[in-house]
Amino acid sequence: MSLRLRLFKQRQRFAAAHFTIYDNSVERLHGHNYTVEATFHSDVKNLKGGLIVPFDVPKEALIKVCDSMHERVLLPTMSEHVKINKLGEQFEVHVEVGSVKKFYSFPSEDVVLVPCNNISTENMAVVVAAALTENLPDSITSSASMVSVTVSEGSGSEVTYDCAL
Repeated sequence: MSLRLRLFKQRQRFAAAHFTIYDNSVERLHGHNYTVEATFHSDVKNLKGGLIVPFDVPKEALIKVCDSMHERVLLPTMSEHVKINKLGEQFEVHVEVGSVKKFYSFPSEDVVLVPCNNISTENMAVVVAAALTENLPDSITSSASMVSVTVSEGSGSEVTYDCAL
C-alpha cells in the first residue's frame, strides 16, 4: 500500500525571466510565473509516527528555493551556446546559436546561475528537485522513497520529475 503527500502552497511560486535555446534559435528574453509542488511517496509500512514527512521541513525548503529565484533572470551555466562573464557587479552574457548572436548585461544581484544546459521547464524541475533533496534530513529520506517535483510555467504547461530518495 502506498501513500502520497502533495505539497502545493501559495508561496511555492516565483516569477523569473529567461530565454530558451531551440534548434539554431534562441527565444527572446521573457518571463513566467512558475509554480512548484512536491509529492512525497511512501509505503505505509515505512511511516514514522504515522507521517510520510512533517509538512514544515519540505514546505520551507521549497519556499526557500522559490524565493531564491523570484524576480531574477535565470541563466544556464552548462550551455555550449551561452558564455557568462562577471565584470564587477554585472554579468555579461553572450549567446550564440547558429546565426543568432545576442548580448545581455545584468546586475549580478538580479541573476541566478542555474546548473543546467538550457532554461527549460524540464531542467527547472530537475534543478528544484536537487535543491530540495540535498537539504532533507535523514528522517524524511528514510520514510519517503521518492519525491516528484512539478514545475509549471503557466496553466496547462508543466513538467514532473521523479527523484528517488
